[in-house]
Amino acid sequence: MKKQINLFLVGTGLVGKALLKSIKINPTVQSENRSITIKVAGIANRSNMLLGKRGIDPVKWKSELNNNGGQTNIKSFIELMKRMKLPNSIFVDCTDGNDIVTLYNTILKTTPIVTPNKSANAGSYKQYNVLKDIVRKNGTDFRYSANVGVGVPSLDVIKSILSGGDKIVAIEGLFSSTMNYLLDKLMTTNKKFSDLLKEAEQKGLTEPDPRNDLNGIDTARKILILVRDSGVKLELSDVKIENLVPVILRNIKSLDRFYESLKIYDKKFDELKKEALRKNCKLVYSANYRKNSASVKIEMVDTSHPFYFSSSKEKVVLFYTKFYKKHPLIIKGQSGGAKATAAVLVSDILKTIK
Repeated sequence: MKKQINLFLVGTGLVGKALLKSIKINPTVQSENRSITIKVAGIANRSNMLLGKRGIDPVKWKSELNNNGGQTNIKSFIELMKRMKLPNSIFVDCTDGNDIVTLYNTILKTTPIVTPNKSANAGSYKQYNVLKDIVRKNGTDFRYSANVGVGVPSLDVIKSILSGGDKIVAIEGLFSSTMNYLLDKLMTTNKKFSDLLKEAEQKGLTEPDPRNDLNGIDTARKILILVRDSGVKLELSDVKIENLVPVILRNIKSLDRFYESLKIYDKKFDELKKEALRKNCKLVYSANYRKNSASVKIEMVDTSHPFYFSSSKEKVVLFYTKFYKKHPLIIKGQSGGAKATAAVLVSDILKTIK
């Protein structure tokens, strides 16, 4: 059986470009007993947008968009997508923030959405439920496997656990490769935490502003999404976050000044390291949920804990359920980067075809 998916992509940053490259390399995919071709029917970024029933060449998309596209108006883009009435249309949001998310309510009434953007699922619980209701009432689909631990199928595992009649009672996860890389280097070298952070930023291992790694918000949003998909009502404000940016340094604008000021806190990390070594433990930056309480913090784990033997390059999730009481269900694997995210998006895109 042959099918064609008509893709409408918004966002041509690192992930959007990686997705287009993936489609260019492999436009036709074998899924079970079906041959599915992915056609790019629309592309929009901050400057230009272009839609066409004949499709946009994933090889020449940039020149086509710049030469033949019009000025971007996302509401018009969505309206034109609907008017085209192409079968198996899918809207892919590869942007950050809430600009496109505010339009999900409208899009999902007619068109499935696939996205790595966490904003919709980590916003208010009320809005999270609204989107679920819209999907149920209209028979569309909303897939966001790339929200948590790219490459690690944690959301699929949750669905499998719940559909089998089991109940999730606790979740633990290592979601921040950056933070666990820093803590691993702290434990295995003689370097100060402030110097390790600066080195990681220079190597491109952190966010452009590394304080966005240190504040724990991204990790908190990931555990929040897992908990919500497990059937628990939880708000982001309910997650207790250990923000590793000292209060007095949070308003410093200059990164150089921030690094210099952070040195006065190196002693705190040195003491953590000494205590961990004394107890034969490892430092990890983990997210935890149990008994209706969630937290994100630095934790010491010993050799009895699955996190102890995990690489800083791995994403790890532990699920404790009524069945898996003492010994959790563990999923882990290397992940991250635009290429891996694009691969997860392609998987989600194929899953929308009923």
